[in-house]
Amino acid sequence: MAEANWLDRAIGWASPQRQLRRMRGRIAVTALSRFYEAAGTSRRTKGWKRPSGDPNAPSGLSISRLRDASRHLVRNNGHAESAIGTIVDDTVGWGILPSARHEAWRRWTESTEIDANGRCDLAGIEHTVMRTVVESGECLVRRRFRRPSDGLALPLQLQVLEPDYLDSGKHMPLANGGKIIRGIEFNAIGRRVAYWLFPEHPGSIITSTVTMRFGLSTRVPASEILHIYRPQRPGQVRGVPWFAPVLIRFNDFDEFADATLMKQKIAACLAVISSDPDGSAPLLGAEDTAEEKNDLLEPGLILNLASGRSVDVVNPPSVRDYADYSKTTLREIAAGIGVSVEDLTGDYADINFSAARMSRLRHWGRVQGWRWRMLVPQFLNPLWSWAMQVASIAGLDTIEGTSWTAPPLPMIEPDKEGLAITRNIRAGVMTPSEALRERGYVPDEFWDEYQADFEDQDRRGLTTDSDARKMTTQGQFQQDAAPGNGAGPEPPADANDIELGEYLSVSNVAKRFNLNPETLRQWVRKGAIAHLRVGPSPGLIRVRATDVARVALPADTSD
Repeated sequence: MAEANWLDRAIGWASPQRQLRRMRGRIAVTALSRFYEAAGTSRRTKGWKRPSGDPNAPSGLSISRLRDASRHLVRNNGHAESAIGTIVDDTVGWGILPSARHEAWRRWTESTEIDANGRCDLAGIEHTVMRTVVESGECLVRRRFRRPSDGLALPLQLQVLEPDYLDSGKHMPLANGGKIIRGIEFNAIGRRVAYWLFPEHPGSIITSTVTMRFGLSTRVPASEILHIYRPQRPGQVRGVPWFAPVLIRFNDFDEFADATLMKQKIAACLAVISSDPDGSAPLLGAEDTAEEKNDLLEPGLILNLASGRSVDVVNPPSVRDYADYSKTTLREIAAGIGVSVEDLTGDYADINFSAARMSRLRHWGRVQGWRWRMLVPQFLNPLWSWAMQVASIAGLDTIEGTSWTAPPLPMIEPDKEGLAITRNIRAGVMTPSEALRERGYVPDEFWDEYQADFEDQDRRGLTTDSDARKMTTQGQFQQDAAPGNGAGPEPPADANDIELGEYLSVSNVAKRFNLNPETLRQWVRKGAIAHLRVGPSPGLIRVRATDVARVALPADTSD
């Protein structure tokens, strides 16, 4: 229980209620620090900075200094460049693609028509956006409408802007009940309505001094801008460079590396100090023409010292702690950025397979979050809406929405991981389309190509080991596809046969031949029908009337 001091007693004499409030506050602080040591004030927490504020207070105007420090770090530090390259390559890879098919979109995104600078296709823009988000904390994408006469697949182009274009100095309440927070304008209900952008990059060497001096930023409607960043707190409106937690640690590591290098240079030198009390002794070695007080020693030289002369060898400093310090610091840096230390350093020598796999899976969990909680909802989904709006105006077909397919996690053991996928599909816990999307394929495009390849093999009379219609998993012919039993090209169809390219469900096939569906299913399971072909989708088969007639019972009374 907190006891009253002399000040409390003095206040209590004049105002007992105020003394009571002071005592209650002291008791509350004491109770809080009793349960949470970090909330108390003690020798251990002395000097601990604990500033408070909303999500936008910590960055403030210092966000530009963080960006500059982050960019300088990436330009001059190989580990920082490796980290940002790992994040971008793993997140974007060859590009995150839509599952929906749209011809105008395909021609627009697979060429540089999409880029206002005419240098990147969509995958390249995705790389640029992701790299800017990591290095600078956020990225802006502005849409630029074009005339139909420009000859673009879609009369629209994207302009990727660094966050420096945002006028962070605009930070004020508005008369209509809205507000501007670091260059982003909100209405009275907290919805983004505009961005205040400079017409030129503030750091450009040709930027107008008038523009920068008087802050002539212009208001751009929020419907024209995509703002991509990683929100870390509710209500956060600006992104912070991902290197912010480790900038000082990176700088310290750079200085330590430079100091260690200098120490190594000194350690590589052999120096001796000789003393000659009366100055009459001859030189130890050759005379240094640049400095008469210095002697030069040569390798293999044997000296006979004159009487009264002594020689002391300088002991250079040893370098022993660099490896341990580097290992600890780089692990801390890798954890702060969100990559594995092996990807940061490129050193996989001292890690076993199990540890490498666990590290990779943990990193891949972060990659999935960056994709599906940032890039897709903040950039790709709105971009698709922009494209379909323009397509509608241009009189082209439109598709309401789409899912997205991203590059897969590289397989460390393809034989084992491929078998696991097969078992998951056969067990019904994963669909073939889901497995294809995980491997980075668009299911519709994959199945079309798959079907076309099999039809081409049938036309050529080829049977490959990968053809599950004819071969078993052990590489043997299936019973109905063995040589002499239907292997190779099928005989020409007669007028009573089902068309060769037509796949039907078992029920529809049974209806076509006036059979009981269950009877036909039994024949299929037993492999009694020759030349039976399984369709590209589960449950579809292709048979011929003559083959069904060979196994039909003399009297099918099951109906």
